Amino acid sequence: MEMRWKNLINEFMSINSHTNLSAIRDVEGIWIKHIQDSLEINKVLTLKPGLTLCDIGTGGGFPLLPIAISNPDIQCIGIDSTRKKIDAVNEMITKLKITNAKGIRTRAEDFKEKGIIDIITEFDYVTARAVSYIDKLLPQVHHLVKKWGRLILYKQYTPEEAQDIIHFGKRYRFVVQKKHTYTLFEGDIQRIIYVLKKI
Repeated sequence: MEMRWKNLINEFMSINSHTNLSAIRDVEGIWIKHIQDSLEINKVLTLKPGLTLCDIGTGGGFPLLPIAISNPDIQCIGIDSTRKKIDAVNEMITKLKITNAKGIRTRAEDFKEKGIIDIITEFDYVTARAVSYIDKLLPQVHHLVKKWGRLILYKQYTPEEAQDIIHFGKRYRFVVQKKHTYTLFEGDIQRIIYVLKKI
């Protein structure tokens, strides 16, 4: 395991010991369920330098922090409505000297109105990892994705949601561009990443 991931795990475990960010508290669990899972995006897309990414419901900083660390030439924002989580994410960003990321306390549906983060209110990439079902998620986040931008959904696969992603996507002018299936813990956990392109 590379030192950058060891450092992230150490900082996460330190903060998680007194601020409840995740029920996963062992090194292997954090590495596989949080970091490796987050990094699957790099097998699906080339995140182009200079573009912007917003992670919705970033929680303990996943996938925000692994994406920012592994893609230092993109600008990353993580948003969450829980203050202690955003404070923890920003503490990790500071301690790990991650220069291309920051956390902001807000809700996705309020982001545009507040005009947070200078003038950026639409992003090239928007990620959502295990946030909510597609019928609730799309109304809250669709306005954050630029035209021709990508909404990237990390999900556990179910046939029903696969169909609903197509159905609700059309309503908000998204088409499924890619589907990437993978497993964690030697196949014990079935996962899928959907890449939806806004047209």
